[in-house]
Amino acid sequence: MKNATGIVPLAILAVLLIAISPMASASTLTVNLNPKTGLAKIDSVSITKIVFTYPSGSMVSNYLKNVSSSFKLNGTFASTDSGVQELQGAFDHEGGRVSVRNATVSIDYTAKGNATALVVDKMTNVSAWVSNVFRVVNGTVKADLGWRAFVVTGPMNFDMEDRSVDVNTVGSTMQDSLASHEIVAGFLMGAFGGGAIWSRPTLNFSALSTPLSTWTKNYDASTNTTTFTKTITGSSTFTASLDYNGQKYSLSATSDPTGVVTVQGYANAQNDSLVMAPAPASTGAGLLAVGAVVAVLLGLVGYLAVKRGVRPKTPLAY
Repeated sequence: MKNATGIVPLAILAVLLIAISPMASASTLTVNLNPKTGLAKIDSVSITKIVFTYPSGSMVSNYLKNVSSSFKLNGTFASTDSGVQELQGAFDHEGGRVSVRNATVSIDYTAKGNATALVVDKMTNVSAWVSNVFRVVNGTVKADLGWRAFVVTGPMNFDMEDRSVDVNTVGSTMQDSLASHEIVAGFLMGAFGGGAIWSRPTLNFSALSTPLSTWTKNYDASTNTTTFTKTITGSSTFTASLDYNGQKYSLSATSDPTGVVTVQGYANAQNDSLVMAPAPASTGAGLLAVGAVVAVLLGLVGYLAVKRGVRPKTPLAY
C-alpha cells in the first residue's frame, strides 16, 4: 500500500457526453474520485429537448397552441429509494462493483406550444455518492470505470414535493406537459406509446462504452493532469411519425456525442480501467536538468564570492 499512497491522489475524473437538437440529449457525467476515502461523487446532468410537430388547425393544434407550463423540483434520497435502485441497477448491468449510498435529484421543466409544435425542455441533475470504485493491485491504485457507459433503461421515479416524477423516459416527459390535456395525452399515447422513442431514456451514456485504452490520451505536466478524449463521429437519429386522416404528426431525436475523461495526476488506461502511475521519466529528467543548471550557477556565484573575500591585499610601496 506504500506505493498507492505515494501516488498523487486521483482527485477528478470527468466524463462528458454531448448531443445536439432537434430532440437532443446533451448529457454531462462528472465523477470526482477520492482514493483516500474510497468514495466517488457522480454528477449527471441530462438536458433534453423534445419537439412534437402537428398540422396547424388540427385538433391537437387547437389544444396545444397556447400551452405554457413549468416547474422546478428537487429532493434527496437514500439508497433504498426505488429511483436510486434504478441507478444502482444500471451500474450493475455494466459490470460495475460500485454501490450507491444516496442521491440528490433536481428537475427543471418547461413546455411551450404554438400552432405547429410543442417544445419541451427538461434538465435533470442526478448527483450520487458511490463506494467500491477503487482497488489496489500489487500496491498500485486502480479505478475500474466500465460502469461509466451506464443506461437507465426504464422509468426512474422520485417523489419530489407533491408529485412523483419519472426523470428518465421521453414518454413521461411528454405526459408531464399534458397533465391537463387528457385528450391529446391519449392521442400521443396511442400514436407513439408502443414505439421505441416513447421509452427512449435520457440518462444514456452508452456512447462512452469504447475502451478507455482506445481514447486519445494527453498528459499536461504543468498541471499534472491526464486527459482521455473520445469523439463519436456521425449522429444517431430516432424518428417516429404518424399519418392520421391525411395529417402528419412526428417525434424525432438526434444525438452526436463526445466523451472526455480527465484525471488529476498521471494515469494509464487499461481497457476500461485507469491505473495511477508516477509521472513519465522524461518529465523528471527535465526538472533534474534545470536543477543541475541552477546548482552550477549557484556554485559559481558562491565560488566567486568566496574568492573575492579571501583575496590578499596588495602591499603598499615605500
